[in-house]
Amino acid sequence: MSILITGGSGFLGSALINRLLGRHPGITIYDLSRHPKPRPPFLKGVLPLAGDILKPNLGLAPETPRDLTAVYHLAALHYLGDDKEELTMATNVTGTANVIDFCERHHVEHLFFCSTAYASAVGRNPYERSKAEAEDLVKRSSAGLKYTIFKPSIVMGSEEYLYLGHFLQLVLLIIRINRTAETMRRAFEGTMRLPALRPLFRLPGDPAGRLNLISVEDVAAEMAAIEDQGTFWLTNPDPPTLEQICGWVSEVILVDVKMESEFKAMPLELLFQKYGGAFLPYLQGDNFESKSVEIDNDDAHDDAVFPGTDIESPEGPPDFPAVKITRELIQKSVRRMIMGGNSNVISL
Repeated sequence: MSILITGGSGFLGSALINRLLGRHPGITIYDLSRHPKPRPPFLKGVLPLAGDILKPNLGLAPETPRDLTAVYHLAALHYLGDDKEELTMATNVTGTANVIDFCERHHVEHLFFCSTAYASAVGRNPYERSKAEAEDLVKRSSAGLKYTIFKPSIVMGSEEYLYLGHFLQLVLLIIRINRTAETMRRAFEGTMRLPALRPLFRLPGDPAGRLNLISVEDVAAEMAAIEDQGTFWLTNPDPPTLEQICGWVSEVILVDVKMESEFKAMPLELLFQKYGGAFLPYLQGDNFESKSVEIDNDDAHDDAVFPGTDIESPEGPPDFPAVKITRELIQKSVRRMIMGGNSNVISL
């Protein structure tokens, strides 16, 4: 059995590769990247492959691996801001079209495509719209190509698979604006002589809204286990509220973060809204009701949607996710970011 994976060097791709190796002894995984890096010697079965999803045949001719049974397409741009140079659309849509063409040309049996739970044709940013368009391309591929679409929500990294994703970038922006990183480090190390003052910092959003965070461990495990066709929602059925998250983060970063629907913003709060504007729509929360669910291909365009959106709302089994998004997990992630030596934490 041999497969090709795009985006294998990313945090989710790395986790998926490890899960696939564990589930399929003897598997060969071609790890496609523009700048492939050698894998550790103990990671047998993973072969780095130079290629580019923006090029015909993924830039592989004449080195196309033979007898591929499946392709996992994870490579994408996750930028939420303005797509002035149309890089997001090119990577996520044209890249997916090239992957589909590659599968059809080389008679690959099954395409596994990683989209997002937020994909929408009328999305709030180019990323959401690009993923919706890419999903449509996958669904309209030739009848001979089986496909599976994964729709994870906001994926958090872990201690093993580090990732400064959108959520931690949001926390990082609050830290940088308030310049509290050095104070936090002294507090963690126990070298502060007096208790730190915690300034109030308000964010525009719905305190009761829920931010659908999910662990990379859960997403990778499900993606490796699912082999059926259809669309699978990999979302958290019981995510924390934004008010809860603000409280948990506040305890770590020594800033009293509050979520409020209406307020007159102070200068520092306006600065956050300027630089963090791309993430502001997500501070209204979401209403995902699914856990992990298969939708038959024929039913992929059914009419069940979330209120106010065109996002489908299926039900799922009760044993997902395994990793709960708790106060401890959130605070551990924030501390790991702060203590990890990232210079961006203290620079503005």
